[in-house]
Amino acid sequence: MASQPIDTKSFHLTAEPQLSSPFFGVLPAEIRNLIYVEFWRLSSSRQHIILGQYDPMTVLEWSHLPCITDPSAEDIRMAQYAAENDSASRTVWGARLKSEWCLHWACEENRKDHRHTAATNRAGSIRSSTRTGFLDVLRTCKRMYVECLPSLYSNTTFVFTDTNTAEEFLALYSKDTGHYPLRSLELCIRAANILTEIYYPTGGPGSDEGPPAVFAGRARPFLSMRNNPWQRVCDHLVKLPDLQALRIWFDSSDLRPWHKRVSETRFFGKLFDVRVPDKRRFVLGLPELPERRGPDAQLLEGHYLEGDKLEDAPFTVQRGPRPNNWLIYFHQIGVRQTIGM
Repeated sequence: MASQPIDTKSFHLTAEPQLSSPFFGVLPAEIRNLIYVEFWRLSSSRQHIILGQYDPMTVLEWSHLPCITDPSAEDIRMAQYAAENDSASRTVWGARLKSEWCLHWACEENRKDHRHTAATNRAGSIRSSTRTGFLDVLRTCKRMYVECLPSLYSNTTFVFTDTNTAEEFLALYSKDTGHYPLRSLELCIRAANILTEIYYPTGGPGSDEGPPAVFAGRARPFLSMRNNPWQRVCDHLVKLPDLQALRIWFDSSDLRPWHKRVSETRFFGKLFDVRVPDKRRFVLGLPELPERRGPDAQLLEGHYLEGDKLEDAPFTVQRGPRPNNWLIYFHQIGVRQTIGM
């Protein structure tokens, strides 16, 4: 991914028509577009978008990675962790439970393999095995670049596993929806508790603001319900005119249960303004809520997306189990004490 979108207007002005080429001179645009789509499939039509440093001495860089995770598959991490008796295997599954990539832990491990391959390739030891088909198309000529770019963005599902990357990407590519028609997005987020806490109701269901953002004993005045990465992601989603599919999966790294600390009506309130033509293709995956309701359940009554709160929702809520962060934490403390750490 480029750090800034390429100026396609200048490409339009300077691109050769390439009419002597049978591809442009003979094939109609509809057939050319079908060919482009086949190239995108060669590279995987689901791509993780990553913003990070590959070297401590370099600036942040965009990169992408094919997604190998079925977003509708059951989350097996907690069951596997509980079933493992071997300490080494349990350590592996414990790391997967705490992974910021959440359901996409296999993609994260695949990324590490890709980075090792790339590093070895730079050292001249082996040839790269991670070449992507769409780069061959984009680098052919200016005419092909300009023509195929909308096809690439409209036929790819862009997957994000952190709010900062999603915010930066949408800020860059949602400005020109003609050349970058984003149609399918997926967010799989394990939110830090500082993000969910600023939505916590302190003044009753009608209160507009949550508590001041405090993390590690320090106030964070620049974070509020109206000013934070997640809210800005939602603001960008609202402005996307071509969105056809949106899947959002959320969990929290908080040791406390989701239902005790998260006001869903506040945290996801902006999603009511996002428009996807078919609400079955706009899926919001949330943690399960307790079946038993009562004073001792410590519920935030009136703050969950359920019942009449979903009457006008443009999305479908799917609830499922989430890792028990409290249990994992104490298991790992026990392991460290056993081995004398």
